[in-house]
Amino acid sequence: MQIRTKLTLQFIAIVAGILLLSLYFIYAKFRHITEEEFYNHLRSKALMTAEMVLHDTSVQLTVEDDRPMSANRLPFSENIAIYNSRQRRVFSFNHDADMPAASVFGQIKQQSEYRFQQDDRHALGILHRVRGGQEYVIIVEATFNSEELAQLRNILIAAFLLGVGIVAAGGWIFAGQALAPVSRIVGQVDHIHPAQLQTRLQTPGNRDEIARLAATFNRLLDRIELAFRMQKNFISNVSHELKNPLSVIIAQLEVALGKKRTPGEYEETLASILEDARNLNEVSENLLQLAKVHSEGAAIAFQPVRLDEALLHTRDAILRRHPDYHITFDMEGAPESEEHLCVLGNEQLLNLAFLNLMDNGCKYSPDHRVQVRFLVQPGGSHQVEIADSGPGITPEDRQLIFQPFYRGAEGRRVKGTGIGLSLVDSILKLHRIGLEVLSREGRGTIFRMNFQSAVINDIS
Repeated sequence: MQIRTKLTLQFIAIVAGILLLSLYFIYAKFRHITEEEFYNHLRSKALMTAEMVLHDTSVQLTVEDDRPMSANRLPFSENIAIYNSRQRRVFSFNHDADMPAASVFGQIKQQSEYRFQQDDRHALGILHRVRGGQEYVIIVEATFNSEELAQLRNILIAAFLLGVGIVAAGGWIFAGQALAPVSRIVGQVDHIHPAQLQTRLQTPGNRDEIARLAATFNRLLDRIELAFRMQKNFISNVSHELKNPLSVIIAQLEVALGKKRTPGEYEETLASILEDARNLNEVSENLLQLAKVHSEGAAIAFQPVRLDEALLHTRDAILRRHPDYHITFDMEGAPESEEHLCVLGNEQLLNLAFLNLMDNGCKYSPDHRVQVRFLVQPGGSHQVEIADSGPGITPEDRQLIFQPFYRGAEGRRVKGTGIGLSLVDSILKLHRIGLEVLSREGRGTIFRMNFQSAVINDIS
């Protein structure tokens, strides 16, 4: 069911319910007033008849039970009857009228005035005393058939049907007007194709929910356009990074096989091919790790990891691979316990992030030196700083260094793939670890990471 239809039906149901209750209240109130007037009229007739019959000494009252009943009883709409204290009828306009039940007389004597139904007629019983102290029961009955009440009922039914019809038409129109901006947004979104991701929705001038919806769609389109652009650049860069080493390897092999060469030349060619193959392996490994973090982020297992041990293990691994690198490790502060040095994370991915930061710092520093500072703070919040003495990062490049394959002007002078920092950013975001980049041109760069102890995480 469409929203417009649903809103219209709900509007009809609400208004029809309110209208029905209002009209029923009017009808019930008018019926009550009409019935009161009807019973007041019956009371007047009863008392008038009592004055004429019971207080006139010339009228002889006889018990009618001894009189023979008429063989052919005719229907009647009104009647007034008087009964003595023994419930014997002594007067009646219509001698064929049936006597009320004994319980009715009991209610009349108990309440002095009692309303009840007699066949299809409304009846009123009144207890009346004459001067001698005798009690009589006067019962007056008549058919309640108010033409005004019937006319009012017909008018209210017609008004209800007309009102519901007007409400249905108005609800349909107003729901269409309210949803028209949504329909326009849907139409605009339907016409946006992958080649037109720069298109944005028109936002109304006001600040209602529709304007917020359009703004939200525009922000979503911004993220989608950015993702498509990054994907396009990523594919282009991947093909470039893979194609260049492969082309170099193929060219070297073709040259080496073009004619016979000395063993030394073959060894030099193989060494060059080996270096290019290692570069290819590094690129593919980083790409696989990047894809794993993005595709399996929620499924990666986390466990407590000793932060100091992970940093030292990463430093030793880099120094074994690059003996010319210099990485100093300083730890400041004393933990409350060994457990406070543990953070919740994936050890392999954290080591990979530390390795990329330390390796980058060594590559960009003229003396291949990096300082790792581990600051243990009270309460389980720790900071890790990895500082180099390289050329620094410009403010313009600082916003782009975490994009895959992006390399600034200084970065192009150093051999690399441009994937490392993107991988670091993805790993730290997966672990919800804060990262600050502090850099001044010509003064080096500091990557500061904020960790939360696994003990604090368990408590929270």
